[in-house]
Amino acid sequence: MNNLSTYFIDAALCSSLKIIRALYEELNLFEEKGIGFGGDRSLNIDLIAEKILVEKLSEFGNILSEEAGFIDNGKDKTIIIDPIDGSYNVSNNIPYFGTSIYFEDVASVVVNLSNGDYFIRDENGKKFDNLFRKPYNATFKHDVILFEKAYQNPDIVAKLNKYNLKFRAPGALSLSLCYGESSKAVIYKGEIREFDIAAAKFYNKDCFWHFEDDLIVMSPKYEYLEQIVNIIKE
Repeated sequence: MNNLSTYFIDAALCSSLKIIRALYEELNLFEEKGIGFGGDRSLNIDLIAEKILVEKLSEFGNILSEEAGFIDNGKDKTIIIDPIDGSYNVSNNIPYFGTSIYFEDVASVVVNLSNGDYFIRDENGKKFDNLFRKPYNATFKHDVILFEKAYQNPDIVAKLNKYNLKFRAPGALSLSLCYGESSKAVIYKGEIREFDIAAAKFYNKDCFWHFEDDLIVMSPKYEYLEQIVNIIKE
């Protein structure tokens, strides 16, 4: 199992580097290519990233992708991928987008394609590092809430403002759920899809989570989780 997870993580990180290279070399990255399996519009960069991941990871398992759906490789386990998490950000030159990869019960890899930060977890534990440099670690931890889809939830925004709680809405859920280990909490209210959360849920499985049909709250500390959920429920 050690070798399996090591080989898988190496392949996932290698794929991420290829996607980063494609961002600089491929043409027509933001040409629309219809609607993907997950229900969102697919850009050319989504399909390019998916092709790279499928070619590199199919030897390990079946693939369930946000773009193509289920790809049966005749394996016992399935790999859930979101080739580009934060497509709207990358198409608008906002440097917060990544790729999310979860190998069922084996390992997870989430990479911030805009700066090289990556988050991995396997049976040996979890690791935060960077593909290009020493990773930046926040000085002030647990000060800010990462609130995905804040623009669609003004009622929750008003409640956070009432308690003077600072928040940001970066626009890539899997990245936020990973960076959330250093934040006060992560809030997401909207449609919940396994592509967006599978890898991050595995990476931060030692954090505290609250799930409802259309709500996720995650925090590294239970008292923060309880506080945020109670505020949302007011």
